[in-house]
Amino acid sequence: MAGIPTPQDFYELSLIFEYFVDRASKSVVSELDKFALDGYLDSDLSVVVAACNKILKDIHKDVLGDRCKATLEWFEAEPAYAMAFKTVGFVKVDENYWEAEIRQELERWLPRFREEKRSSTSYVAMRIARFCAHYTKFVSYVARASFRYTSGVGYRTVIEGPSILRRLKELITEVDEVLSVEWLPDNLRTNLAYSLRTKAALRDLESCSEITSPVSRRNDADLPSRLFASDLLKMNQVIFNSFQKKAVFHLMGLSFVARPLEMRTIERLAKSEVEAHREIAAKRISDKRGLDFNQVLSTLKANKSFSLPRENID
Repeated sequence: MAGIPTPQDFYELSLIFEYFVDRASKSVVSELDKFALDGYLDSDLSVVVAACNKILKDIHKDVLGDRCKATLEWFEAEPAYAMAFKTVGFVKVDENYWEAEIRQELERWLPRFREEKRSSTSYVAMRIARFCAHYTKFVSYVARASFRYTSGVGYRTVIEGPSILRRLKELITEVDEVLSVEWLPDNLRTNLAYSLRTKAALRDLESCSEITSPVSRRNDADLPSRLFASDLLKMNQVIFNSFQKKAVFHLMGLSFVARPLEMRTIERLAKSEVEAHREIAAKRISDKRGLDFNQVLSTLKANKSFSLPRENID
């Protein structure tokens, strides 16, 4: 690909993980159903493993397509991406690498299925599709963060989001007030309340932490970069259960990043992410159990945790 991919290119690449897992898991289920017709013979396992591995390769190639492949190749040609790739521990493997992993998964699953008849083919197929797509997930998430940065979506969410959120709340509250007029027939009121679900809508708006409590909202020249770094930190936490701050620092060196951040800024953002997540956890716990929010938050901070000790829950 000549030049930096467009926001649309990044967006399309961001979708491949979910597309792949959906298609691959369904195809693996079909293969395992064929296996079932032969009675799940151990002697057939090698054939099934090879077939599943081929399915995964073919679907990945098909899902990637020429356009997404070009965007991926652009990423992989970027020195910053290569350093992040190494930092998080990825290595290039042989195309048949996953056969051993697939075999191991099927060997664990097969006895349970034979004996208990409760371990479904869809469950093991989804596990196989997901663990074989670990790198694809990383690529998709980096592409998503890149789309939000290059398109300006992430910036507009933080800058314009709060006012839009307030307006939505006002409109929903207005609808709620209209529904409460005394002359409205009870059956119509009940049906509209069920259809519109205004209270649930208000709860959803309150829980949108991306808008209500972004880790960075100071509108200066570095805000887009801070939001990009924040997206990458969240991504790593989901994939690796770690912020991988050094990898984020490397990714700030991608060609389209106008103002790369220093490591100390990324460390502050990671700390802010933890604090924001702890506040969300405290609100969830206090709302659910009728406890004082500030007291719950103080306890979580003191314990460096996201859940209350058991003695405080019982």
